[in-house]
Amino acid sequence: MIQRIRRAGGRLAIGRLAIGLALWSCAATGAIACSGVPRTTLALYDSTREGAPRDTRIHRYAELVLNHLGQRVVYHDLSQGGAPAADPGDVRLVLSWLDDGTAANAPGLEGLGAWLSRHADFCEGSPRIVAMGNLSPWTGLPPEAAQRAFAAMGVLADGSTHAVGVQAVQSLRDAALMDHEAVFMIAPGNHAGVTAAADARSLLQLTSGGRAIDLAVTGPAGGYLHDSAAIAMGAQGQAAWIVDPFGFFGQVLDQDGVPRPDPTTRQGLRSFFATVTAEGWLDVMPTRSFGEPERLASEELVSRLIDPFADLPLSVAVLAGDLVPGLGGPLSERGLQAARQAFAAPHVQGAVQGFSDIRDWSFFAAYDPGREAALLDAPQVVADRGALVTSAVMTLRDAFAETGASTFSRTPGAPRKYAAEAFDLGAELGGAIAQVNALTPEDRPAQLYNWSGNARPYEAALAAEAATGLVAMGGGGGVMDAAHPSLTGLMPLSVQVGEQRQVYDALGGDAAYTGSWTAPLYGFHGFGQTLARTEEPRRLRPFHLSFAARSAIHFETRRAVETYLDMARTAPVVPIRAADHGRAVLGFDSMRITPEGPDLWRVTDRGGLDTLRLDKAADRMMDIARSQGVMGARRKGDALYIALDPAAPEALVAVVAGDDPSGVLTTLPAPVLQASRLIIERWNRSDCAVEMELSGFAAGDVTLTGPPDARYGVAISGVDEGQRHPVTADGSGLLVITVPAAPGGLIGLSVQGECLG
Repeated sequence: MIQRIRRAGGRLAIGRLAIGLALWSCAATGAIACSGVPRTTLALYDSTREGAPRDTRIHRYAELVLNHLGQRVVYHDLSQGGAPAADPGDVRLVLSWLDDGTAANAPGLEGLGAWLSRHADFCEGSPRIVAMGNLSPWTGLPPEAAQRAFAAMGVLADGSTHAVGVQAVQSLRDAALMDHEAVFMIAPGNHAGVTAAADARSLLQLTSGGRAIDLAVTGPAGGYLHDSAAIAMGAQGQAAWIVDPFGFFGQVLDQDGVPRPDPTTRQGLRSFFATVTAEGWLDVMPTRSFGEPERLASEELVSRLIDPFADLPLSVAVLAGDLVPGLGGPLSERGLQAARQAFAAPHVQGAVQGFSDIRDWSFFAAYDPGREAALLDAPQVVADRGALVTSAVMTLRDAFAETGASTFSRTPGAPRKYAAEAFDLGAELGGAIAQVNALTPEDRPAQLYNWSGNARPYEAALAAEAATGLVAMGGGGGVMDAAHPSLTGLMPLSVQVGEQRQVYDALGGDAAYTGSWTAPLYGFHGFGQTLARTEEPRRLRPFHLSFAARSAIHFETRRAVETYLDMARTAPVVPIRAADHGRAVLGFDSMRITPEGPDLWRVTDRGGLDTLRLDKAADRMMDIARSQGVMGARRKGDALYIALDPAAPEALVAVVAGDDPSGVLTTLPAPVLQASRLIIERWNRSDCAVEMELSGFAAGDVTLTGPPDARYGVAISGVDEGQRHPVTADGSGLLVITVPAAPGGLIGLSVQGECLG
């Protein structure tokens, strides 16, 4: 029986809900069997409190974890009317993280309630419901929807608040899920009267004045986290997870048995790519002695960091305006020549960073030339002294700096560097791309667009950039080193901006570790700690090395870059172009995984994403005989990484019970892939042989697996005139073949197994 639901003060107060309350996941709802694995989390936010999705706590803290668990996150603004645009059949989780200022009568609640009432449109078992922070909007939903939400979360709320003071004690704590990065501390104040239902599990409970208050709960189809049980804020504003977010959301989603798309990995190995941004392209290197010829940062970049590392891919971005003499100044011609030299290198992929170096993209969302002119004409204030920078001081400063037409020499807070002409989005995108392509080899035009400045492009800019055909990246990233050891220092894969999606950098670069060159420059050596922490205990990010041209002229940052490039030469990674990572992230967003039977899934619409990951799979293997469009698999811890054929538009992935170290069940003489440092462009496996075409930047290993001590004949195009040589796998069935490679070419590899008859 459902006890009464009463309204108090315009808000819905949920009385004690009976255990037998129907959930969305129950058969009585008429929910359909999933035509596809529901991979969408609908995030509820209030734009009057948190301006945009990228400003929300869900995006800042939870989305990274949800991405790792295979979820794409879309946002619904409760301050606006209407129902969520998300297809219910795609949604696994509805998540709120709202504060006390969010009204329970927000305009969007009616539409949300109607959307949630479409029971027959949701997949069976969905949607899961999680409330973090305030229980709004769930108390403001229509009664039936509110009842179902609270039952899914597994919480009972009496609609009242209870004072928690210094006498409160922690009466229950789940040691496996709580105190993950930070230890829970009782937060005195008013707490909602929330307790776990009989069919739920309390993870954290307080007792105050003889009354139990549950702060963390996992329910039959969701969960609840009080703010004080989710994130702890340190004295310096650093956040840390109290609850284990992977464990909590993993239990709520309950999808560990389903493959998850993973853009961190390719062909069994962690992806490596490097991006060079245009900051400081025309900077002059400090001379060490009088009369020494001056060198530009871009020239040092070419001679010290591009030419010596021809065996690794680099994406090098330039700012088109820097290379225009009337804007970049007298050094622009040398900067242009450095760009030509960089782009001529076969391992370099050209990239574009716009034309005028936009620092504040929001300024141009509703551009007003008059407003920009007034800003540039206004006297500037020096922040540390509050004194006006006079024209005489600016004139003196400009006399010693080759600033060209840069507005930053006169107006440090200007929204862009070059403002000689009115802002033109076409010039920032298509115009700048054409200028860069005039410098690149005809057969290797620019493939990447780097968002400049605050890297917060508005929706129309994202749409216009997508129309150019170039992959765009920028913003996001993050740091997870000894000084900032929390997951909260990392950003998710991307962010929703209206109807568009912005792909983030995978990791923070030199600017993040040096305070944009205002803190000690040796700080960039901390990047290695972030690499280690994002690889173990779980791979959260690819190896993305990002640095600016400016880093080439400073010993500390240049030495750090050299160290990480050397690391990439020997680490178990697959070097790829940065644009390919961007395509993988977009593929993460678009991929559809459709069940076709027990432990059998069809994978479509994956774009440039070629890896699936099965978690908690120590006792599961890929069944290569029942799979299609699959090259192989590799274990890492208890995860199984499955490599998809990049040329196959669809893949059929079959899994079977088994704990063989190879991670693959195979009975045919032809081996399967375990890992490859070279990029597999074409894969063809028959009963007796596997043939592939490979590309890469230097020689690398291709690791195959098959029966122990199996014998093969191996032929490599261009080696010994393609003659086949006998080789034997080791006792575990592994066969490692070193294949030569160079940028721009394809290498054929043929491995013939022993076949009877």
